[in-house]
Amino acid sequence: MQASRDHSANLLYKTTYQSAALAFLIYVMLFFFVDRPVDIWLHACCAGNMVNQIGEFFSSLASSAYIRPALSLALIAVLVSNPGRRKPWAMALLYICISLAIAWCAGEGLKYLLGRYRPIMLFDENLYGFHFLSGKWEMNSTPSGHTLRAFAVCTSLSVLFRKYMWFFIGLAIVIGLSRIVVTDHYPSDVVFGAFIGIFSALWTASLFFKEKRDPEGENDG
Repeated sequence: MQASRDHSANLLYKTTYQSAALAFLIYVMLFFFVDRPVDIWLHACCAGNMVNQIGEFFSSLASSAYIRPALSLALIAVLVSNPGRRKPWAMALLYICISLAIAWCAGEGLKYLLGRYRPIMLFDENLYGFHFLSGKWEMNSTPSGHTLRAFAVCTSLSVLFRKYMWFFIGLAIVIGLSRIVVTDHYPSDVVFGAFIGIFSALWTASLFFKEKRDPEGENDG
């Protein structure tokens, strides 16, 4: 059992490092060669049309205006109904909440640290790039908050309900793409957000369900 846990941890470490390197390379390539032309084209071709409206709908599914109160209510429900940590549904809900909270905090910190201009700044003022350590949250673009929230929740749901994994991941991808369609984010912002959301959920799962996978740990309790 110990060997199995060590193997799983090592595999997750390796996967994380490799994925981080790949995500970084993709981010750089998109930043220099893809982001600007894609968003300029979308802004010229899709602003206000049906494609944009569909994008707005899917974007709204991961809006902080909905996710923040939902997260608060979910945590309250867990605390009130499951003080002894015995109800499986409550523990599953707590896992989703923790994954989301970690991804959200990481994303907000990186937005402040990197301070990348949103596409609107490119359209209106021809500003592109980074203004580090910026507290102008509404103008900070990377990583995409909607995307990381969508991937954190949907990856968590995929861990819990593997049978529906492709539906959940597909939904997260659609939400991420919607952020590009509505020109609130660049493609690289979405890639960055997806990476944070996915691995926040996977690492939370590796720690959160450690005792559940360890019979000796259960016996000790």
